[in-house]
Amino acid sequence: MGVFYSLIRACIAVSLVVMVVVTFIEVIRRYAFGLSFIWAEELVRFLLVFTAFLGGAAAYRAKALAYLDLVTSHLNDSVKRIVDIIVTVLIIVICVYLCVQGYSYSFSPQIANMYSTGLKLKMTVVYLSIPVGFTLLALFGVEHLFETLLPSAKEETED
Repeated sequence: MGVFYSLIRACIAVSLVVMVVVTFIEVIRRYAFGLSFIWAEELVRFLLVFTAFLGGAAAYRAKALAYLDLVTSHLNDSVKRIVDIIVTVLIIVICVYLCVQGYSYSFSPQIANMYSTGLKLKMTVVYLSIPVGFTLLALFGVEHLFETLLPSAKEETED
């Protein structure tokens, strides 16, 4: 999972650099020369969506998302662990559902037959960022669940 995480972070970094550079060039072209690339706004918009879904998965793995910390900080360790397991299982179930729905929607005829106006890119590629992001989030959820459950298995074998 560490390889996926590193790859995601690299993709996010490249995406952010491309967004900043294209936006900067567009501002200069538009205000200095009165010209504009047809595809620039569309590219930045697609990269923003792509970055949001990949970034959500990366932030979850890095434990950098808002959590029930306000509530769980007042609980003892065993209850906190149970709440963590329940929340992780709910996250996995919801993400798997959203993956299935996202993949079926991305390959549905109304999306598969569409092309973006500026980039002439198949919209299936654009819409796939949603289920891919949720797939990665579900995988990182499974990883977190195993990390949470394995210490209890080790404690049981020691007793």
